[in-house]
Amino acid sequence: MFIIPGIIKGYSYSMTPYIMRDYYTSGKKPKATEAINASRKLMNGHKTDLFILDLSFLGWAILGIISCGIGFLWITPYYRQTKANFYRKLAGDQFLTNDK
Repeated sequence: MFIIPGIIKGYSYSMTPYIMRDYYTSGKKPKATEAINASRKLMNGHKTDLFILDLSFLGWAILGIISCGIGFLWITPYYRQTKANFYRKLAGDQFLTNDK
């Protein structure tokens, strides 16, 4: 009963690690809840885009499983870089400002 809402919330919070990194890079010391709230605001209207991006890697994941996990040596960095590019395109430099 709570599986679908949990997945949706997971997509809402999925950009939190990237936001935390940007905050630390800009010299801020944010609280975790600050980054979580920023992720929720950032992902408004974009959860479907990230879901479709994740679905596009389903075939790669199947190939990684078929190759007994060896394929994940190449798939994992490719997936993580793609997700980081998604974040950068979505957020731009809004979390990299130096105003403390």
